[in-house]
Amino acid sequence: MKCTMCGSSAGCDGCPIGAGFFVCRSLATLEAGERGTVHRLAAASGAELRKLLALGLLPGAEVEVERRWPAIVVRMGHARLAVDAALAEAVLVGRVA
Repeated sequence: MKCTMCGSSAGCDGCPIGAGFFVCRSLATLEAGERGTVHRLAAASGAELRKLLALGLLPGAEVEVERRWPAIVVRMGHARLAVDAALAEAVLVGRVA
């Protein structure tokens, strides 16, 4: 993972914030095979938030994108779930290397 402060891809120790700092991206931007940790849910409505929570997409959950078409298929542990692109936009993740 690249450092978001200096752009270095090899472990950066010189940043004032530290090497662990990163910017969250939406689940919809991850490519197939990429993994991430859910950091925040930015649902536009209460119904969307309840749907995400019911699916188990909670902060701290580790996810891996298996497929992006026709829906975004995500693996969490032994479970697989499919969400549409609009709902995936509401899940903010930090990418795992």
